[in-house]
Amino acid sequence: MKLPLHYLPGNDTAVSGNASKLMILLIDLFAALMSFSFGLLLTDNMDIYNQGIFLIGTGLIVLLALRGLSFYIFKTYLIIIRFAGLRDARNVFLAVLTSSAAFFIATLFFPVLLKTDDNWKIIVVDAVVLIALAGGFRLALRTLADVNRGRMHNGASRINTAIFGAGELGAQLYQVLKQNVNHDYRVMAYFDDNEKVHRKHLNGIPVYNPDKSFEAIIKKYHIKTAIIAIGPSLAEERRIRFIDQCLKHKVKVKKVPVTEAWIQNDLQVDKLRDIKFEDLLNRPPITLSLNAIERSIKGKTILVTGCAGSIGKEIVRQCLRFEPHLLIGADVAETPLAEAALSFQEHIKARRLKTIIADVRDEERMRRLFESHCIDYVFHAAAYKHVPIMEDHPEEAIKTNVQGSYNMARLSSEYKVGKFVMVSTDKAVNPSNVMGASKRIAELYVQSLSNRSGNETQFITTRFGNVLGSNGSVIPIFRKQIEKRQPVTVTHKDITRYFMTIPEACQLVLEAGSMGNGGEIFIFDMGKPVRIYDLAQKMIQMAGFTPGEEIEIKISGLRPGEKLYEELLDNGENTRPTHHQKIKIASVRACDHNSVTLAIHQLIALASEGAPPREIVRCMKDLVPEFTSQNSDFEELDRPRTGSKG
Repeated sequence: MKLPLHYLPGNDTAVSGNASKLMILLIDLFAALMSFSFGLLLTDNMDIYNQGIFLIGTGLIVLLALRGLSFYIFKTYLIIIRFAGLRDARNVFLAVLTSSAAFFIATLFFPVLLKTDDNWKIIVVDAVVLIALAGGFRLALRTLADVNRGRMHNGASRINTAIFGAGELGAQLYQVLKQNVNHDYRVMAYFDDNEKVHRKHLNGIPVYNPDKSFEAIIKKYHIKTAIIAIGPSLAEERRIRFIDQCLKHKVKVKKVPVTEAWIQNDLQVDKLRDIKFEDLLNRPPITLSLNAIERSIKGKTILVTGCAGSIGKEIVRQCLRFEPHLLIGADVAETPLAEAALSFQEHIKARRLKTIIADVRDEERMRRLFESHCIDYVFHAAAYKHVPIMEDHPEEAIKTNVQGSYNMARLSSEYKVGKFVMVSTDKAVNPSNVMGASKRIAELYVQSLSNRSGNETQFITTRFGNVLGSNGSVIPIFRKQIEKRQPVTVTHKDITRYFMTIPEACQLVLEAGSMGNGGEIFIFDMGKPVRIYDLAQKMIQMAGFTPGEEIEIKISGLRPGEKLYEELLDNGENTRPTHHQKIKIASVRACDHNSVTLAIHQLIALASEGAPPREIVRCMKDLVPEFTSQNSDFEELDRPRTGSKG
C-alpha cells in the first residue's frame, strides 16, 4: 500500500515534505536538549558551577551533533503520524542508543566534554528521558490522529463487525481498519477456536468462543458483518461451518485477500471481498504439475474450439500462461468471440493469439484451418450443453456434439496432431437425455480413433460436472431471480449436482492432457454432490434475505431429460488412479472404430435430412444402449427395449 510520507493528525492529505521533516527533527533535538539538562540536574555530584559555561556548552554541542547525525541515519523524522508504531519506536530507540554510546566513548577520549566521574549516570538518564520524550511525542500525535479520525466518522453509519481469527492476521486487520477512515466497519468482537485466547482482549476487543457464544454475541453487539481473517491453516470444513453460522443469523461474511498481500503490507480495506458460493465448496485447492503442462504446451501451436464459451475461454487464458508459439481460438458465435478477443487484446497484438469465426460442423472450413497451420494440440470444447433445448432439437445435438467432434477428431488424426483433448460431461454417463447421449457418442468415436491402425494422435477425453458461473449455470439464474426478488425455482427438492469452478475444471483439463498417452477417459474428483435446494437457500441468505419468507423457493418439476443424480461412471466402468489425486482414469468398454463410424454416419445423415426426432433418438439409443430417457417424450422408445408394454 503506497502512501505519502507525512500526515498531520487526522488529516489524510500530505503536508509539505521538507517542512514536516525539519519540524520533527527540531522537536527531537529540543527533546535531546531537555533530556541532557534533566540528566545534569539529577546527578548529585555534578557541580554545574565548577564546570563552567564553556565546558557545558561544548559537551552539549557535541551531543546534539551526534543526536542529529543518528536521527538522520535511522530516519526517525520520516514517519507517517497516523501509522506511527513499533517500527518508529524501534528507530528512535536505536538512534538514541547509538548516539549515547558514541558520546560516552567520546567523553573517555575527551574528558573535557563532560567533567565528572559519573559520566555514565548522566548519559543513561539522558537516554532514558530522551526515549520517553521522543516516543511520547509520537504517541501523542498518533492518539490525536486517532481521535480526529473518530470525530470524522461520528456522523457516519458504522456496521458492527466481528473478526473470525484472533491471531496475527486478525490483529493486522484490526489495525488496518483502525487506521483507514474510508470504511464503515466498527469491530466489536473477535471469534477464535483457540481456547488460550478466550476471555482475553486483542487490541482492546474481547475474544469469544464461536461454538459457545456465537449467537449470544451476535445479538449482544448487533453484529451485521463478519470478516474471516485466518490464513490457509483454517480447515475448509471449519470455514464453511462458520459461514453457515453467519448466514443462519443474517450476518454478511467477507474474507481477507491472499495472505501474501498482508505480509507484504499491500493491504487495503477495499480488497476485502464478499464470499461466493465457490467458498462453500468443501475442497482443498488444486495443485498442478506445472512443469509437465509447460512441456506439453510451450512453443506449440494450440487450437481451442468453443473459445468464446466459459470453458473454452478459460482454457485459452490458462494455456497462454505457458507460452505457446500460437494459440488459435475458434468459435461460431460472433458477439461472444468479439468479447473474448477484447479481453485478450494484449496477446492478439503480440501475435500469440488468433481468434477466428469457424464452425466445427463445417468440415471444409476446419480442413483449411488445419492445412494453413501446423497444429500440435487441440482442445475441443465446442458443444451444445443445455439439456432441455437439446431434448427439443436432437438433430442439432447430433450436428454439433457428434458431427462437430467427428470432424475435429478425424482431421486431427489425418493431420497428425500430437494431442486431442475433448471436453466431455458427467451427463454422458448412463445418459438420460439427448445432450448427454450425444456427448457419449462423441466419446465413443474419439476412443475408437485412438485404437485405429495408422493413427498417431493421442486422443484424450475429460469428464466433469457442472461448472459454477458458466453460461446457463444455475448460479447466475438464481442470482438474477434473487436480484429481482422473484421466487427461486428449483426443479426438485432432492436434486443434486457436482460442482466445480471454471478455473478448477480447466486446470484439470490441462493436467489430464499433459499426462494422457491416448485412449483414456479422465474423470475429475468433483467433491461431494451439492443439493440444489440447499444451494438456493444459501444464495438467498448470502444476499441478506430469509428463504421462504422474503424470497420463496419454488419447486418447478424436473425438466425434460433431467435426472436427480449425476454419475461419473456407468455401470460397466471402474477407475484406476493417476499421479494426481483429483484425476482418475475410467476403465471403459472397448469399441470398434468401423462400427462406430458407420453408426455415426447414419446419425449425421438422419440429422441432415431432417428426419423426425423420434427416429434420430432411436438411432442414438441403438448406439448407446445405456441411454434411458427420463422426464421426456422419448421415454416410450425405451419400453420395447425393457420388455414393458404400452
